Amino acid sequence: MIGEARLELHFPSCHSLKEKRGILKRFLAHVRQTYGVAIAEIDDQDKWQMAVVQVAAVGNERAHLHRIITKVIDDADRPGEMILTNSEIFV
Repeated sequence: MIGEARLELHFPSCHSLKEKRGILKRFLAHVRQTYGVAIAEIDDQDKWQMAVVQVAAVGNERAHLHRIITKVIDDADRPGEMILTNSEIFV
């Protein structure tokens, strides 16, 4: 079974792609290490205040996948660095 989520993020304090990529790179590494999921930026790579990220997890229980994906989504809202503007879960 596969669980997925699509997250739309806003980076209000960023003034360049370099700033955005630094914050996003730390977040993606943290999520991979903490939750053991696959995660990547899939859209808006050239926009310095926005990013669209896809998360995927594999498991044998729908409830477990939903919990992991929900934790990742909760972790994505970091006032001051990035704000979660929208999310969709597919489990």
